[in-house]
Amino acid sequence: MSFDASKYIRKRMINEEILRDAGIYDPSWEHDNCGVGLVAAINGIPSRAVVEAAINALRAIWHRGAVDADGMTGDGAGIHIAIPENFHGARCENRT
Repeated sequence: MSFDASKYIRKRMINEEILRDAGIYDPSWEHDNCGVGLVAAINGIPSRAVVEAAINALRAIWHRGAVDADGMTGDGAGIHIAIPENFHGARCENRT
């Protein structure tokens, strides 16, 4: 599958118009940055594949400064995941 820039631009313009009309978007809010990525399971079912996709997305943005000048440390860029309460409970109950 190839990327069709003109199709993307048309869709973006339509979406921007919808969001402007709804009062939740203003082009003046646009500024230079790499933005935020979102990886989610649209079926609502937690999946390791989603976490792996998020990690791969994070790896793809090293250029934004997520890696410090030493090439080893970071700036705190990362992923946010929901960990079920029972996950911790089951592992902490028997600990002293």
